Amino acid sequence: MTDVTSHDGLAEEAARVLRDEHERLLTVVGQCATAVAAEWDGDSVADRERVMPPFRRALDGSGALSRLPRALADAVTATGRPMAAPPVASPPYVVVTGEGVVLRANLGEERLVVLLRAFEVVRDGDDGSHRYRRIDGVEIEAEIV
Repeated sequence: MTDVTSHDGLAEEAARVLRDEHERLLTVVGQCATAVAAEWDGDSVADRERVMPPFRRALDGSGALSRLPRALADAVTATGRPMAAPPVASPPYVVVTGEGVVLRANLGEERLVVLLRAFEVVRDGDDGSHRYRRIDGVEIEAEIV
């Protein structure tokens, strides 16, 4: 493990572990997102229900959902911080959102939050409306808060 002491360094180490040691899982997450987007009439949808429930079902059906807690545990281990409890494939540890999958773990007084972004939210205008669009691949955004 790399010697990192800053929050940014710890978060980046967690992201590195996910990229390097869970590449296949990230590929499956991306494939699930692509399958969801393939059901849309165009390149985006406004209805969150056309994103989250089908994405969750696809993740569950592929086995990715049950593998995400292990990936989160490995990411936490990479920070060198203890985890309060073993993660499970449900909130608050693993949450399927309109942007992808959020992995969260308490690290004492702090929390590791990782977004596996598979969709982007595109704002349509000043009225607050938005659409969901599939992005290329799966982006990892990690932070310690």
